Amino acid sequence: MFPPVSLVRRSAGFTLLELMVVLVIIGIIFSFAMLSLGGDDLGELMEQETQRMMTLLELASDEAVLRGEELAVLFSEDGYEFLVLNEDLWQATAEDRLLKAYTLPADIELRLEIEGEPPILTASAAEVEEIDYYEEEADEEEELQPQVFILSSGEMTPFTVILMSPQSRLRYHLTASLLGSLSWEVEETF
Repeated sequence: MFPPVSLVRRSAGFTLLELMVVLVIIGIIFSFAMLSLGGDDLGELMEQETQRMMTLLELASDEAVLRGEELAVLFSEDGYEFLVLNEDLWQATAEDRLLKAYTLPADIELRLEIEGEPPILTASAAEVEEIDYYEEEADEEEELQPQVFILSSGEMTPFTVILMSPQSRLRYHLTASLLGSLSWEVEETF
């Protein structure tokens, strides 16, 4: 007589359920291996900050064109803020909730290069106002001098911002061209 059908099929190979169990086990082992290697959390944070800055710069460029206003970016040692030109003075965009001053996380350093040379990073608008408030002899408000200009024609000061940290091997470069196109790349230092 013939053997039962279930025995013939069983000896022909693996069932779908058995293959799926093996794949799940391999996936779990692979996940533990990746977790034990450890990721570069600070590198991921720098990538998020680079993408955030790029998105805000694109938004500012679009706003400058739509509003017909001249905007600028004032970079400081710990962050950046957007300024608008009002009556020949650069002022912080206090009414705009998206283009407000932003402070980078504590472990991230910012380096700005314009035409290959790093300019001097200045105090933020809030720090300038605080300094003016406490100085009794200050007759005039100190004028903010931004490093990057975003014109209503869509043009932008060509620059490169580098986000880095002593605790990470990664550096993120955000580059802007004269025509306002933005790109970023990551560099691994050894």
